[in-house]
Amino acid sequence: MKKLKHSILSLLLLMGACIVSCSNDDGQTSSTEPDEVGGESFTIPVSSLRLRDPFILVDKKTSMYYLHFNNNLKIRVYKSKDLSTWKDEGYSFIAKSDFWGQQDFWAPDVYEYEGRYYLFTTFSNAGVKRGTSILVSDSPKGPFTPLVNKAITPSGWMCLDGSLYIDKEGNPWLLFCREWLETIDGEIYAQRLAKDLKTTEGDPYLLFKASEAPWVGSITSSGVTGNVTDAPFIYRLDDGKLIMLWSSFRKTDGKYAIGQAVSASGNVLGPWVQEPETLNSDDGGHAMVFKDLKGRLMISYHAPNSQTEHPVITPIYIKDGKFVALN
Repeated sequence: MKKLKHSILSLLLLMGACIVSCSNDDGQTSSTEPDEVGGESFTIPVSSLRLRDPFILVDKKTSMYYLHFNNNLKIRVYKSKDLSTWKDEGYSFIAKSDFWGQQDFWAPDVYEYEGRYYLFTTFSNAGVKRGTSILVSDSPKGPFTPLVNKAITPSGWMCLDGSLYIDKEGNPWLLFCREWLETIDGEIYAQRLAKDLKTTEGDPYLLFKASEAPWVGSITSSGVTGNVTDAPFIYRLDDGKLIMLWSSFRKTDGKYAIGQAVSASGNVLGPWVQEPETLNSDDGGHAMVFKDLKGRLMISYHAPNSQTEHPVITPIYIKDGKFVALN
């Protein structure tokens, strides 16, 4: 009887230990009931994530979602099967000493293109202007290596937030911002890329300036006052029209926000017509949209725009050729 009682007590203690929450080395709190798939545990709830610029890669080959983010000047990656609970997969990119970019590590976006995975990330370095570099891997979780050991954006400009757009003919384009600190009125450009993404073709084409959007207000930073352009991302509608999401600061309340512009021609070069109001009313931005594994249209962005930022991943809808306001 004593052995039986001891066995029951041991079992109860073991069960209790199994449901106690734990934390990983990033301070993310694990859920009390791990979701196990194929022997893997997804224990990090999305509500506990603290990160900016959440870009979601939907990988149909593995039926997984991947999220890469800046973690102490390295790029870290999480994966999920449902967008609700995540698993830490470690670092997807650690810069070697000879890599040109040793600072920033901003806005890592990952795309599948021609059977491989490409990471677009903003870097800078002492004496080298900020720019977007492209890295490559055979896996959605990396590790990634530089496609070319320099920025793909113009070396003489201060640039950021490069993203990939593939037009109807299958041609790759780079979208990027020219830094408002340099131009005062931030700019968004389109740049044709070679098929292998290693070089550019022709000159960058100015799509619009921040001040063209009625909702944009100026900010002051580092002694400079001007208008911000961040995070251009294009989504093509079924009728061929293009919607670009991008971010700046709202005139009415000074909050970070998501704007949208429409190219009714279906051409990446526009003309781009700005919507007069922001897509969201909260303090958040740097958005992208994707279809989840069930085919639902989703948007991902960070909010609030502060040190407590977290990913907002929620359904979004289209009406009359534009995205419907979120909140």
